[in-house]
Amino acid sequence: MSSRAWPLVSLAALLVTGCSSSESPATTSAKPAATPIKADGVNENSICQAVLTDAQQQAAGIEDTEPDSDKGEVSCYFLMTSDEDNPAGYVVSLFKNETALLQVADATDSSPTKAVPVILKGRNAARQVMYGDTWRASLTMDIGAGQFLYVERYSPAHVVAEKDLNSQARKVAGQVLGNLGE
Repeated sequence: MSSRAWPLVSLAALLVTGCSSSESPATTSAKPAATPIKADGVNENSICQAVLTDAQQQAAGIEDTEPDSDKGEVSCYFLMTSDEDNPAGYVVSLFKNETALLQVADATDSSPTKAVPVILKGRNAARQVMYGDTWRASLTMDIGAGQFLYVERYSPAHVVAEKDLNSQARKVAGQVLGNLGE
């Protein structure tokens, strides 16, 4: 599961764009940064429990978790199904710095939507939806001190509406921020 890449447009938008409202593109300057989240102690052994509690996992329909880590990154895959042909679930990743974040980015996704700057709990983020055999709604967020949070909700194409994927990704991202000490 660790060999993945995310569209560069979403990540670049986060790094260079400010946000002015909770769901509209930026037109002026960015809001002041929220207090940095201390995510240094989160590792491959603790990430799944640190970002979503058992109750939150159960409410989201999570059947299994798979932690993973790489240089500068720690992730948890929250699986809603064990059917590898029809994957559904969430990915939550914490990146130590911008370099680690950009190491997983590429520009090969042929059908992403335009990244939209948003604010979630006072933090700058980029929201994006990708289409294909698997639809993905993601939020990439600056959590302060040079660190980034990535939350993705994925599902087989046409099974979950785009609006619902976005809403579910946003809800889980808010829960993750709360659990990490927001």
